[in-house]
Amino acid sequence: MSAHACHARGCDKAVPPKMLMCLRHWRMVPRDLQKAVWREYVTGQETRKDPTDAYMAVQAAAVDAVAAKERR
Repeated sequence: MSAHACHARGCDKAVPPKMLMCLRHWRMVPRDLQKAVWREYVTGQETRKDPTDAYMAVQAAAVDAVAAKERR
């Protein structure tokens, strides 16, 4: 399993491909958005490189939420 960088802006911490963010940043994502990310996640999308539009929308919202908290 290869890793990729946390999707939080400015973070380069390596995380497993299935994970959107490192734990520190994930904990900054509001609980409702965390649930939405997992609800829209489709098993294996990270290896097939075919996330749905719905997943991309909620993951962008999660990234934006963290950026707002960090004022990025």
